[in-house]
Amino acid sequence: MGVLMDVRDLTVRFYTQEGTVYAVNNVSYTLNEGETLGIVGESGSGKSVHALAIMGLIPTPPGKIESGEVYFEGRNLVGLSNEQMRLVRGKEIAMIFQDPMTSLNPVLTIGTQITESLKLHEGMNTAQANKRAAELLDLVGIPDAHKRLKDYPHQFSGGMRQRVMIAIGLSCNPKLLIADEPTTALDVTIQAQILELVKSLKKEFNMAIIWITHDLGVVAELADTIQVMYAGSIVERGPTKVVFQDPRNAYTLGLMRSLPRMDGTRTRLTQIEGSPPDMRIPPKGDPFASRNPYATERCFEERPPLKPVEGSDPNHLAAAWYDLRAILKKERENV
Repeated sequence: MGVLMDVRDLTVRFYTQEGTVYAVNNVSYTLNEGETLGIVGESGSGKSVHALAIMGLIPTPPGKIESGEVYFEGRNLVGLSNEQMRLVRGKEIAMIFQDPMTSLNPVLTIGTQITESLKLHEGMNTAQANKRAAELLDLVGIPDAHKRLKDYPHQFSGGMRQRVMIAIGLSCNPKLLIADEPTTALDVTIQAQILELVKSLKKEFNMAIIWITHDLGVVAELADTIQVMYAGSIVERGPTKVVFQDPRNAYTLGLMRSLPRMDGTRTRLTQIEGSPPDMRIPPKGDPFASRNPYATERCFEERPPLKPVEGSDPNHLAAAWYDLRAILKKERENV
């Protein structure tokens, strides 16, 4: 598996009347062909903004990619013109958004919205595009696909609209699908169906996926790699199983402890005390220090780098000045 995308020191700012918002700060990572990356973190952690930056969709003004590069198959997407990015969006990289009702145009039929990218990127005529659109709707589990092409978004349920969004995303066989909290607005049953659908489509098309969510359960089920973001930075990253079994950043641990356990080992959920920092005033040290019960003096003074974790998988990285594994071991011994 080769590297599909290489994000290097991506930094995004928003210049507002209230001050400069430090939304994404020096984010670097690689994504391999066919890999599923789950990105988790609270609202405002930079998950969605960094994805919009990859897609060239940061509203300018007030937003600006301050620095960094995004190499996709060796080509730097940052700095491409709008016209050049239009040829990448949909064909090379597709994105599914959280709310299909606002992402779909209410006055255009579903058929028109799916065939648009097929005509633009694949050079199909109307008959060819309609045939392919019906195949795509069938693929994502919408019955009577041919007839439904003439329907409008309001004639579909929430789950069906999200399936339409996935069909549009898949229409040109992209190498990367970015899904930004695509199941948040759906009930649990429909969410499970969409996850199963995405898993089977990934196998079929062998595409890479970036799945942005605040739901660790979804990441555990879907992702090969987990990336935890906080205050615009990556605080932990590694193979999903490894990070779940051996978290090394206190924020990752806090997210995991706020989840119900099915094995009965924990009956009480714990919350992360405090609030995320105001990103108009970037903290001096570790952004999580004020909420971290294990913070050291150094945490308040100096920002920890994201570096390989000792005694773990070589791909397991964490930003922490403390040894969380040793602290938790001591806690268990004292119980």
